[in-house]
Amino acid sequence: MRLPWRLLTKVMLAVTVSMSTGEFIELQKLTLEELRARFKLPPTCDPAVTALNTDPNANHMMVAIECRVRPTPPASPGARPSSKGS
Repeated sequence: MRLPWRLLTKVMLAVTVSMSTGEFIELQKLTLEELRARFKLPPTCDPAVTALNTDPNANHMMVAIECRVRPTPPASPGARPSSKGS
């Protein structure tokens, strides 16, 4: 099964890290701008944070920070592309 290229470009894994439960809780409190700054993500990135912990007794978990591309708002029905130089 082949997926269209544009679907594959919608989500890009930015980073995966191991952190304690307390660190993950603090990470969840950060704003999008603070997440971008902490992980040096581009301004076009909408970071999404996901944790995986298979051992309920463990204090550490793997955390994935995904960089999701912001959707571009649709053009208004009556809008025309601007022509520069006219």
